[in-house]
Amino acid sequence: MFQPEDCTPEKIREIDRKALEEFSIPGLILMEHASIGIAERAIDLLGSATSTDPSWQVTILCGPGGNGGDGFAVARHLHGAGWDVTIHDLAPDSGHADRQTHRRICMALGMTPIESIPVADPVTDSDLIIDALLGSGTDRAPGHPIDRAIEWINRQSLPVLSIDLPSGLVASNGEAPGAVVEASLTVTLCIPHLGLMQGEGPGHTGQLWICPIGAPAALLPPNAPVFPPRTSPLPANPISLEQ
Repeated sequence: MFQPEDCTPEKIREIDRKALEEFSIPGLILMEHASIGIAERAIDLLGSATSTDPSWQVTILCGPGGNGGDGFAVARHLHGAGWDVTIHDLAPDSGHADRQTHRRICMALGMTPIESIPVADPVTDSDLIIDALLGSGTDRAPGHPIDRAIEWINRQSLPVLSIDLPSGLVASNGEAPGAVVEASLTVTLCIPHLGLMQGEGPGHTGQLWICPIGAPAALLPPNAPVFPPRTSPLPANPISLEQ
């Protein structure tokens, strides 16, 4: 069981900072670990593609920050697993360095992002949507075009995997100041956010899984998964909210 003080945005940002500054672990490595677990969860959800079976089709929507970087890295892994991957980049001019590194890798592999939201409605050429739009920095209603992308996701009758938390949800308290993705399952990273269990969070999260990202055990609460970067389901109430 995690304690509320373990799961605040400030605590989770501190883990990232110390991993970089005190342990010299680049953000790219943490992002890579996260993406491996997320891709494995997607493969477990639908099954592996083989040379004799049709490839699974996935639509990945990437936002401006680290969450979008996770989406690009997941795209690479699924592409390597034989999936047909379509990436929609809603922030091609993002200044997030690690995100842009993973974007360039995808482009080198022939996955050129579409720089707009999907136009098919309903979508007929996908088996799964991955929400990599917004992360834990959300504290206000999503602006254009992210808000329209969230609304598009919520109109589709496909499973939706959200990375870290459903886009638009406030990580600290579960508030929904604007449009929020309605996820079928959420793979939260390193430590579960309080907002996944509070306010409107449970109504948007779907199944809740956790994935370690390679942060040293010295930075984590004793019950946090550390290695390998593989997802595992969290109980219905992973955070003790009792005072």
